[in-house]
Amino acid sequence: MRVEIQAARQFGLSTALLPFLGVSDIRSRRFEERLLDVLQHQEVPWLTGEETVECDILFAHNPLAFAHMPTRPLRIRSKVVLLSVQHPPFDGAGNAQYNIDVVKRNLERMFGAPVIFAPVGPKVRNQFEDIVAGRPQLLGHDLFNLIDLGEWPDRAAPPPRERAIIGRHSRRDLLKWPDTEAELRAAYPDLGNVQVKIMGGVPDQLVPLVGSNWNVSPYSNSGVPQFLNRLDFYVFFHSRRWIEAFGIGIAEAMASGLVTILDPSFRDLFEDGAVYCRPKETPDVLERYLASPEEFSAQSTAARTLVERKFSTSRYPERMRALYDALGLCAPPTLAVVAKPVDGDGFSGSREGATVRSGPHRLQRSPMGRRRVLFVATNGIGLGHITRLMAIAERISSDIEPVFVTMSAGSSIIEARGHPVDYIPSAPKIGVTDDSWNEVFAQELLAAVEAFAVNSVVFDSNHPFPGLLKVLAARPDLNWVWIRRGMWASRHGLDPSIQRRFDMVIEPGEFAADEDHGITAQLRAGVIGVPPILLVDDEDRLPRLEAASALGADPAGLVAVVQLGSERNFDVSRLRPAIISGLLKHGVQVIDAVNPLAPKREDHIGGTLQKAIYPIARYFNAVDLIITNAGYNSFHECIYGGIPAIFVPNEAPEMDEQAVRAAYAQSSGLGLCLRSVDVERAHEVIELALSEDFLAQHRTRAGRIVFANGAREAALAIEELVFSVRTDRALGGSIARV
Repeated sequence: MRVEIQAARQFGLSTALLPFLGVSDIRSRRFEERLLDVLQHQEVPWLTGEETVECDILFAHNPLAFAHMPTRPLRIRSKVVLLSVQHPPFDGAGNAQYNIDVVKRNLERMFGAPVIFAPVGPKVRNQFEDIVAGRPQLLGHDLFNLIDLGEWPDRAAPPPRERAIIGRHSRRDLLKWPDTEAELRAAYPDLGNVQVKIMGGVPDQLVPLVGSNWNVSPYSNSGVPQFLNRLDFYVFFHSRRWIEAFGIGIAEAMASGLVTILDPSFRDLFEDGAVYCRPKETPDVLERYLASPEEFSAQSTAARTLVERKFSTSRYPERMRALYDALGLCAPPTLAVVAKPVDGDGFSGSREGATVRSGPHRLQRSPMGRRRVLFVATNGIGLGHITRLMAIAERISSDIEPVFVTMSAGSSIIEARGHPVDYIPSAPKIGVTDDSWNEVFAQELLAAVEAFAVNSVVFDSNHPFPGLLKVLAARPDLNWVWIRRGMWASRHGLDPSIQRRFDMVIEPGEFAADEDHGITAQLRAGVIGVPPILLVDDEDRLPRLEAASALGADPAGLVAVVQLGSERNFDVSRLRPAIISGLLKHGVQVIDAVNPLAPKREDHIGGTLQKAIYPIARYFNAVDLIITNAGYNSFHECIYGGIPAIFVPNEAPEMDEQAVRAAYAQSSGLGLCLRSVDVERAHEVIELALSEDFLAQHRTRAGRIVFANGAREAALAIEELVFSVRTDRALGGSIARV
């Protein structure tokens, strides 16, 4: 679909994307990264369905995306809806994959136009032609997937002679692989002169069958051309229970000039561009081509030639004129002009949804009302939950209006940063039971949802509590997102079924992730991982002179900030004076940072300056050393801010594994660990932190860390969900329950 969008733009057709969230077993629900790049950099409008848009052709991609009706009307008007059937109606055993009549009716009623089914290849067409009663109207010719040959460099290596590198790239789905052990071992033989390279992983059931000559790597969208360029042969066989509608991976391999070995069922589509045999015959085919370099070269050329003739984007004007003619429409005159180059890189990919295609006038998004998103932050010990949510909210599209509800006493901080916020005291704050509090909270949250007319709820907490889950069950019409940091202690449990109740789960990156062995580390399937979520970007930090002035410090001297968290659940009363006295002993200017949530302190230590600082990372350019806790935000602000730090972990039982973070930073040379039980070592650790050896090593190691803020990526993921048309469940399960 991405390549089609690029080709339409290249040859002068106006194109826009209307994304659908359709029925899928992929829980992450992100745009394919290369398609998103096209939308962002090539001026392709991203529609919501509420704009009044007229077009010649609406391409509906993948029938599974239209199994249900959306909860809101779509205002796009098209002369015809062309359903690109990228999923066969039946599997290899004849079981229906979707209800053809329902998909057809849904599309007709969504868009008010006749619907024509367009098979992407002969396997799909043959299934439709076998339908005796109720066959939908079919396009007279197959609507193949497109390949941009410019993205797939032709094979440059000489023909292999005695040794062969064979491989494939595909999903880990078991149906994408041969049915039996004998077929698998024959198709990908464990021979001394054969090396097998697999991109995309191997299903768990097949792992014991992997040969000693296999090399298996994860899937990488951007790395496919390089992967294919290292192969000689592309070998693809799948289960007899599966019907491959087209085989875009096969076409990519052929475009790369690989000798491609397939099951004979692909012959009608790929013709003389591939070699056809049964799995057991694969070793003989390999031997034949290894023995004849001339035959290998001829077959390699035939593969690329076939792609150029049938699937290349260079054929796009001819393809579209034929399509307009078949649909009884007048083709836009722009199809006759010479193609314009498309800016930016492009790669193959797909996303369920609909593209609208019209004449030469560019489609523009009509100004629509903003979507309201409710950001709900629980009552943490510190400010981590509200900080992460504000980091996301302040980087989200201007089409979205953030509104906050929090149980955190830091609600005034949210308000001070310009966000509307409603404060709901936590149960301990007002002295009520958890059960009664959850009952009232559910009513308060539902009232906020209704009063603000929100479209989505973004929740940051370690545990979704009963009051929130009650509203989630009552309002399935909303998009529900859970922001959940890792590093849970092993004693903390999580019911996996709760995770599945959210439409999206986002986990901010953890610098010490390799040492994360908590429950969330085992439940990452379908979870969207982003880089660490930070409130302050590098460029937002004040210059040293300005930051020092704000702190009341002399920029010419050493400045240390002591910030040991809210101190609400962990006693550092002995450690704090030991730290400060150790710093003063070395002539360091000490800023005793007052946490907004910490109880008011009357024990001011002479020689220090008390300051309420938030966010502290904004003043990092004037800070030479920080002594702070190892909570998620404080830790990652220091690591990615390049600030030498002494981490004092909060080791209360309910907290995350802060001691692991602190120890990890110390092992990495990016900080030092000082636990509360080590109060006698405070002066020793401070002396080490101020030593030139430690600081030099820290500068070197910190310089190797690339700053990345996952707040932008998290905001974009939420935006993709918020502005997608949802047809992923039955209408009755998608409307609010009053």
